[in-house]
Amino acid sequence: MHRIRLLIAGVLVAVATIGVAPLAFAQEGPGRADEPAVVIDEGGAVEEDAAWTFRFLVPTLVVVTGVALAGTVLFYGVRVKGRYRVVR
Repeated sequence: MHRIRLLIAGVLVAVATIGVAPLAFAQEGPGRADEPAVVIDEGGAVEEDAAWTFRFLVPTLVVVTGVALAGTVLFYGVRVKGRYRVVR
């Protein structure tokens, strides 16, 4: 059974490699010699937006951290603190 899985995995990798390899080496047709390869537009100033980390990642991490802290407090209150009593 293990050999069959390895054989199937090897065949899938080979088929994927053969199918993708021609795309990796494909080139555009010949262009005109007097055209630049890259055109750079030196337009007006570009407004800088906040980085995506500050727009999406940081608020998500704050919310996840808050939920984790609330879950920890609830877990402690229900499972740990309720189980033991102080003897006086």
